[in-house]
Amino acid sequence: MTGKYVAAIDAGTGNGKCLVFNSEGTQIAFGAREWSHPEIPEFPGSRVFNTENNWRLICEATRETLQKAKIRPEEICGIRATSMREGTVLYDFDGREIWACPNADARAGKEAIQLIKRSLAMKIYSRAGDWLAMPSPPRFIWVRKHQPQIYRRIAHMTMLADWVLYKLSGKFGTDPSVGSSSNLFQLSRRTWSEKVLDWCGLRREIFPEVYESGTVIGEVTGMVSGETGFREHTPVVMGCRRIDFREKIEHRTHRTL
Repeated sequence: MTGKYVAAIDAGTGNGKCLVFNSEGTQIAFGAREWSHPEIPEFPGSRVFNTENNWRLICEATRETLQKAKIRPEEICGIRATSMREGTVLYDFDGREIWACPNADARAGKEAIQLIKRSLAMKIYSRAGDWLAMPSPPRFIWVRKHQPQIYRRIAHMTMLADWVLYKLSGKFGTDPSVGSSSNLFQLSRRTWSEKVLDWCGLRREIFPEVYESGTVIGEVTGMVSGETGFREHTPVVMGCRRIDFREKIEHRTHRTL
């Protein structure tokens, strides 16, 4: 990697943005596009993350950022991603997005209550570190109950930051700080919890491989190069969330003492 700059893409709650930093860590350019997450009227509390529209907005932001930075695409030595917590994307066997929600999606309240009644909430919390208000366990149960035609087609699952990396490189993956926001992790092992997945009736094979932050998981594809303005073959790097993973473990430990 010989470039002088790094790019970061953020799928945030209110917008998609791209930032470019120099080798000293100074931000030199920024571009963003606002978005919203509509409710499905028949499902109170629902919010939809429109992957097709929002990827288009991210691409607009990346092109704007590169133009503002006044640098050549080949000067970008790597791209990473971050996102809002708890947003989820489901894919079919062809890698196409079939269901996605942002962090504000609250349609699975009844399913969360069911997990509490089954005495699973505290068991999940003790392993994965979050309560059941927003993360993935009740959402998967909701999809299985209310949209079984989608549930049967699930072949892959990622969080939103992982979705950005997938769009750039065609590779599925996550890191502990991002993947753990699903509340399906075993924090002490830094990977998916077989116990939690079993309690929720989920297949292990739909969940991506876990990489440590800083791992190069792929390269920008030719098609995406045209969409984003990034050079083809630019390394796509697993990033991490702003919250340190150790803080999450320490917080969980404190709460359970």
